[in-house]
Amino acid sequence: MNIRFYNARILVPSEGHSFQVITGELWVKKNEIIYIGDGLDTERVFEKEPAGMILWDREIDAEKNLLLPGFKNAHTHTAMTFLRSYADDLPLQDWLTKQVFPKEALLTADDIYWLSILGIMEYLTSGITSNFDMYFFPETIAKASIDCGFRTMQVSSFNDFTSSIEEMEEIYHKVNDFSSSVEEVEADFNTYNHYHELIRYCLGFHAEYTTSKEHLKQVAALSEKLHAPVYFHNSETALEVEQCKERYGMTPTRLMEELGMFQYGGGGYHC
Repeated sequence: MNIRFYNARILVPSEGHSFQVITGELWVKKNEIIYIGDGLDTERVFEKEPAGMILWDREIDAEKNLLLPGFKNAHTHTAMTFLRSYADDLPLQDWLTKQVFPKEALLTADDIYWLSILGIMEYLTSGITSNFDMYFFPETIAKASIDCGFRTMQVSSFNDFTSSIEEMEEIYHKVNDFSSSVEEVEADFNTYNHYHELIRYCLGFHAEYTTSKEHLKQVAALSEKLHAPVYFHNSETALEVEQCKERYGMTPTRLMEELGMFQYGGGGYHC
């Protein structure tokens, strides 16, 4: 679809990682922005067009409203739309173990697909164009995102009760390196053909309190093997921190540092 936005205030990058607002037009041809400006220097754009012109599917008067890049939601569990307001105002551990986990155990891949579609539709109405999602059935989530034209960075929700290190590694290669063998990926990690341009997959685990130390060591080892970052829920509540201190004599953050979990980047949610 070819779309011309005009009479708009447009947020554009400036020097020194700053931004400025200009007044003018923004043109989209198919899935690419081909022009941003005041509308007085468009000859350079038309010169590249075979017919010397562009047929617009839509021309939108922005009425001086602000046009800006899409928002990014940096931590989501999109398919949990089905649990909205189901068990509000409970302490985290009660909410998870008594309400959320039992319901999630009933979900099928088809459920995840449609619940993800619902969540993505809500994102788009809020101007959110990409997310960083942690949930089950990653290939199903990838399909929902692709079908909606939505960009998703997925992270594994590995823990003691679901998935395995082997499955995480298999999905990592399948999504990030759809056409190559594991050996080819390990030989040259940075040169691969992706599963889809809208989808990426990261290593991760749910949280310290749902993942044994042995499993945490396996995640750290996989991170070392792939030279890949790891993401997880970290120090989400005071109780979590205190219980981790009781188990290991240190905070979750210190524990992960000791295990080498941050060797290649990554990070924690909530903190």
